[in-house]
Amino acid sequence: MKLRVPLFQGRRSRAAVSLTPLIDVVFILLIFFMLVSNLQSTNMIDLRVVDRNATPTQVRDRALLVTISRDILQLDGQPVSLAQLREQVALQPQRQVALEPADGVPLQRIVTVLDQLRGAGASQVSFLEATPGE
Repeated sequence: MKLRVPLFQGRRSRAAVSLTPLIDVVFILLIFFMLVSNLQSTNMIDLRVVDRNATPTQVRDRALLVTISRDILQLDGQPVSLAQLREQVALQPQRQVALEPADGVPLQRIVTVLDQLRGAGASQVSFLEATPGE
């Protein structure tokens, strides 16, 4: 009687886990987040709210009043385009600019006006606080 010896001894070899695919995935994620993230400083909008009733008339006279409505943009009561607004503010960038958005104006329109003011060099931009009932 002959005993048969199995080809594989009673020991099972462990499957080796390769770390190469895991390292590849980590590098791909690293590259993805490096490309997607913005490494520059975030553009922040500095906003100050001015109480309309507490503002002395002298300060109002010095400030340019920009009224933003859905259809019309006004500078000191006169209708202007975005380009005209930028030109007027660029003439005196040190003057304070007071923004008065009407109710229901889309935020994107306000940000567009803020971008134009920033491009014109205006550094002192504030919002007028709406009085109750307006």
